[in-house]
Amino acid sequence: MTGTSKKLTAGLFILTVLTLGGLSLRSLANYGGAEKLDPINGELARDLESHYDDKFPVRDLGTNVWAAINYVVFDEGRPGVTIGRENWLFTDEELFPATDNPKLIDTNLERVGEVSRFLRAQNIPLVVLVVPSKARVYAEKLGDIRPAPEMQALYLRFLERLESAGIAAPNLLDELEQAQERGTQVFLRTDTHWSPAGAEVFARHASGYIRHTRDEQSWGEQTFVTTLGEPLTHEGDLLNYLPLDPLFGDLGPRPDRFNERETVKARDDESANNLLFSDQQTDLVLVGTSYSANPLWDFPGALRRYLGKDLINVAEEGQGPFEPMTEYLQSEEFRSNRPSLVIWEFPERYLAQPIASEQALAWFGNTSHQLAAATNRNQSTPEEH
Repeated sequence: MTGTSKKLTAGLFILTVLTLGGLSLRSLANYGGAEKLDPINGELARDLESHYDDKFPVRDLGTNVWAAINYVVFDEGRPGVTIGRENWLFTDEELFPATDNPKLIDTNLERVGEVSRFLRAQNIPLVVLVVPSKARVYAEKLGDIRPAPEMQALYLRFLERLESAGIAAPNLLDELEQAQERGTQVFLRTDTHWSPAGAEVFARHASGYIRHTRDEQSWGEQTFVTTLGEPLTHEGDLLNYLPLDPLFGDLGPRPDRFNERETVKARDDESANNLLFSDQQTDLVLVGTSYSANPLWDFPGALRRYLGKDLINVAEEGQGPFEPMTEYLQSEEFRSNRPSLVIWEFPERYLAQPIASEQALAWFGNTSHQLAAATNRNQSTPEEH
């Protein structure tokens, strides 16, 4: 921000504060509780503060006005969002590391390896589906904005580390970019997440990789059918960083629109009235983030359809990739129903994010004991073929 723009920002801020402050004093005109309250013990002050907060007439106006000034004049939102070309919004988590800790990415890469070793000790294969960032696939929408060097290198660094550790992980960036070049919107304009169409592209190529590397003959073939619902207007999560509603909503980016999707298992006759998920047990498990957990994207459904096999989805929203995985590995579901394959959906940006869950950190802090226990269980339980 230049010196001139800083002065203009300061001037607009002062003018806004003075104007709103003057208007807010009107809310004190009808206050009538002073006669019944004791000013000595603080009752009067607390009641007056509560009245002022409840009757403040321009609270939303102040928020909306300042958001509109930042957005229209400076092309900025609240910290956490970057505004690109043509009203494309990007989370700052894809552009900048969350901390100054230079070892964080390596630490998280090692944690991925620990999960793999834990599963490998029990002869359970793992496939990691690394989701490229929206800022990577739609780099042209960033304009002159450039991610930090470590974020630019993150995707290939992740895949190279997985390959060196012998962890199966397909490179699906090209498929998403090619679909985008052909006109498919693979990520949402106002949301961090992929579109349902992008989730399907990713699922199709991920399933091809999994079927190629695994013995698909042992899976059999199940048929799943995807139906399109009515067009949906979706206000993406990144619009929360542009508080323009209700006064200036028309100034901001338009919400995304897409058709809802639902994937269900088809019975033999595949009639429309006989579409439902099978109650049969499955030993294929999907672990991941909101990219898998949110039903709007129908990513698990697309995986089922292209794999020709049902799966258990234990993904969670708002937890990142590590907490759902460590929760699953400690769950009764994992102990009682041994999976034949674990698929881990993992957005690349989370390598540069610290783990917030104390439970997940404790699991990684106790990895040596976890591996020993897993090895002992595997040695005491003969492998079934």
